[in-house]
Formats: sequence, structure tokens, C-alpha cells
Amino acid sequence: MWPETSKHKNGTQVFFGRSARFSRVLRRFQTDQSGSMAVFAVFVFFAMLLMGGLAVDMMRHENERIRMQNTADRAVLAATMLRENVSEATPEQIVNSYFAAEGLTAQLDNRVIVEGDAESGRSVTVVPAGSVPTLFMHMLGIDEFDMATPARATEALAGQAQIELVMVLDVSGSMGSSNKIGTMRNAANDLATSLLTDNEDGDVAITIVPYDSWVLPPTGFLNSFSNVTGSGACNDWAVWNVITDSLNLATHRQSCDNSLWAQVRPFQNTVAATTSAINGLTSRGVTSIDLGVRYGALFFDPAIRPAISALVDSGDVDPMFAERPYGWNESNVVRALVLLTDGQNCCGSRYSTLVQDANTLAVCTELKARGVLVYSIAFQAPTAGATLMQGCASSPSHYFNASTSELIAVFQGIASNIQTQALRLTL
Repeated sequence: MWPETSKHKNGTQVFFGRSARFSRVLRRFQTDQSGSMAVFAVFVFFAMLLMGGLAVDMMRHENERIRMQNTADRAVLAATMLRENVSEATPEQIVNSYFAAEGLTAQLDNRVIVEGDAESGRSVTVVPAGSVPTLFMHMLGIDEFDMATPARATEALAGQAQIELVMVLDVSGSMGSSNKIGTMRNAANDLATSLLTDNEDGDVAITIVPYDSWVLPPTGFLNSFSNVTGSGACNDWAVWNVITDSLNLATHRQSCDNSLWAQVRPFQNTVAATTSAINGLTSRGVTSIDLGVRYGALFFDPAIRPAISALVDSGDVDPMFAERPYGWNESNVVRALVLLTDGQNCCGSRYSTLVQDANTLAVCTELKARGVLVYSIAFQAPTAGATLMQGCASSPSHYFNASTSELIAVFQGIASNIQTQALRLTL
């Protein structure tokens, strides 16, 4: 077959063969961009696969790490709770039982260190370790993620840890229905008995703050305040977002029912005195949660020591508490406030409910900022009251929505939680 020919205008003959056609095809291929996005899409898909795989592997690792850390924390806390361990189990056995229950015995691998004893105080350390195989990252040469979750807890013995507890208890008229006041008394007595038994050294001090429309301070207590106006046995506050230097804050005295059963009882340290004060509580009036929690905060403020000293002189407070409350920076002090209501702020005689709620939250915010544990209880309270209690609590786990049948268990749980605050997780 003869090659195809063509002539230029000048008569020159040019031959075109297969090689020329191949060159044209090659040039078209070099300049053709169709299909290039497919290559890029494959690259992007592979990158997305790696990123998604990394996320999955990291999530699996983190879930397992959290599970192992939580087990370690619970195990060392249980192993160091000297007063709660009524069994013959050793600290090592207690720790091993917690890890066995979670299927983590291999991760613990007997790495348990116990220091001290029931006489000198006990410290328990665990160092569990393990690894999580990867599902996707092995494509990059990463076959597993290592993890270690050390934990340590120490229990301080009597004389080393101090507890300042304030119970702010609703005694408004609605507490008289369905014997709610009786249920509250039983629950509060159970908590007080749990904390105050064998408390000769005053390591635990409980202040009882009943509140209804007003809060009735101890006799002569307001005489220690420097910026007071008005007259009457009770008082209201002008500043709600400050809970320090209380003796110098502006306050206005108001007339109120001054029945002694409703009086604040500061720094009680015996079961007999505390339960006697609680058993005397009855119900009356409306609900001023803001006043209750503000008075509760008052008994954490070291600035009120002159007022407490005056109560020591009058015989209303044991002399061992003359230097209370402790300074904010004092070590080994557990500060806790229990706030209970069956209602909501009302009913406009002092402020609107909206203002009272804002006052309440301002005090709770300041308490939490200073490290006070706030346990709040909505005792068959309406939605508004329950919402306020949730806002006051130190965390969701410090808030309780309790029925009559649940209240004693709630107070028992709070007592147990306060006791464990003497345990310190140090790792």
C-alpha cells in the first residue's frame, strides 16, 4: 500500500504514514484532561479513609482508657476507705476485685502499691497499663495504641481532715403537707449521726440553717455587723455576689417571727445537740431560698470569726470553734453545703421570684468558685424550683430530685460522698 500524499501550495509533496497518525494521537492524549479527577478522587478517598480510621481508632483507645482510669480511681478509693471497710479483705484484694469485675485483671498485672495502715493512714497506688489494637492505622504501620492510667488515693485519719458542713433546710408552710417535714428531719438526722459519731475532737462541725420567709440568726449575732440599718431579729442583704468580708457588707434588719426553734445553730459537733435542733424544726411561712443559701454561705466566711467568738462567750458555741470558720486557704478542709427545697422562691414580699432566683444563683456561683461542694435537693419541688436547684449544684451528680421514699437514701449518699472527700486522688 502506497502512503498517502499531499501537496503544499509550492508543489512540495509530503508523505503521511502511520507514524504521523500515531504522533497526532499521542499529542491529543498529552493534552486531554478527561479522567484526571478520577486520580485525584482516589487520592482524596484514601486520605479520608485514613483520617476516618484514625478517628475510629482514637475513639476506641479513649473509651478504653476512660474505662480503665475510672476503674483505677474507684479501686484505690475503695481500698483506702478505712472506716468503710468492714470486711477482712486486704487493699490488694479490694483493688483486684474491682479490676476483675471490669475484665481488666491483665491490665492491672498486680501493680498495686500499699503504704501505711489503719493506724497511720493508708495510701494505695495502682499502675494499670495495656494497649488497644488498631483497626485502620496498621496501614501506616501503627498496630496498637499504648495506654497507662495510674491512680493514687490517701485517706487522712481523724485530726488530719476537717469537715465544715452547712445544712440549709426549707421549713416553709408547704413542708407541712404529707409529713414532708418529718421525712426531712429523719434524713437530716441520719446524715448528722453518720458524720458526728465519735467526733470528740470536733473534726466535723455542722451548721443548721432553717429558712422560710426569713432566716433567724443566733441571738446577738447581728450586733457584730458594722454596716447595719433598721431593726428586727432578721435581716436582708444588699449584695448577693460577694460572700466574703460579710461583717462589713450592707445589711438591713427586718422584723420576723423569732421562735427559737427556727434559729440558726452554728458549729454543732455532737449527735445529741444536732439532732435536737433538727427535731425541733416545723413548718411555716413562704419560701426565700436566696436568704437560706446566703446565710449558709455566711458560715464559710472566716471574716465572721468575731461573731462566732461572741457566741462562744455567750455559751451558744463550743469554745473549740472560736477560730472558725477556717481560712479559705486552710489545707485538709472539706466545705460542703446541702440545700433543700420543696418549692420555689416566692412570693414577692421581698423581691420578685426572678430577682430571688438571680440572688440564689449568685451565691451558689460564689460558693462553687471558692471550692465549696454544693449538694442541692429538689424535694418534690415544682419545675422552677428543680431548675434552680440544678443551677446551684456543684455538678449534675450533686443534684437530686427526690421523692419522700428516696430522701433518706439521698442524704445517706451525700454523707458518704462528704466522707470520701478526705480521700485525695493524687495521680
